[in-house]
Amino acid sequence: MKQLIKLQDIDTKLKDLNDLLGDLPSKVKELDKKEQSIKNTLVKSKSRLKELEVEFRKKENNISQNNEKIAKLKDQLFLVTNNKQYDALMVEIDHLKDQRSNFETESINLLDEKEMLIETVNNMESDLGDLSKDLISRKGKLESAIAESAEQKRSLEGKRKEKIDIIDENILSIYKRVIKARNGIAVVQLEGSGCGGCGAHIPPQTVTEVRAESGIHRCDMCGRFLYNQKISVN
Repeated sequence: MKQLIKLQDIDTKLKDLNDLLGDLPSKVKELDKKEQSIKNTLVKSKSRLKELEVEFRKKENNISQNNEKIAKLKDQLFLVTNNKQYDALMVEIDHLKDQRSNFETESINLLDEKEMLIETVNNMESDLGDLSKDLISRKGKLESAIAESAEQKRSLEGKRKEKIDIIDENILSIYKRVIKARNGIAVVQLEGSGCGGCGAHIPPQTVTEVRAESGIHRCDMCGRFLYNQKISVN
């Protein structure tokens, strides 16, 4: 029983060390993922901006070529000698005008997408700057906290291993289940005739045996191990 009490004390101290870090490790991990996600999106967005610029230049070039073709066909109108030739030229001119109109619409759509994407990229770069500053600050705090507790944690983990090695495997298995189910507390003092963990009434015979330090006893309600508060664990 004394070894269980010592193990509980060690596990409580280890839990306290982990609690000191709080949710900082998970926050840092979350921010890391968010930062990487923004960076990946930025890369894709900037790549798309380059594509838009190339596509826009192509559309502008197509419009320019169409204008040249239309101008040439209009010049040919003065040279035609019959209505059939004139109508054929007008059909071709109208076709080129329709094509130019489509190019212009597509060009406008590309410009709209480009403007929206530029605004999005600017916002993401601003968010990324703020996020990176926050991440650097949190990482600094985390590293500092880990460094401060590292030596103490190593010492406690070494002592924990020593205790585990000398505790009966069956008892240790129960201890692990209880400590997991009872928020890190598997060994509690007997308080009067009640469980120091859940407050449940402990049968008189069990109380007597716990106070006499006779064997290992558990609360029937919460399953925690019980010990006499006057027990010496030195």
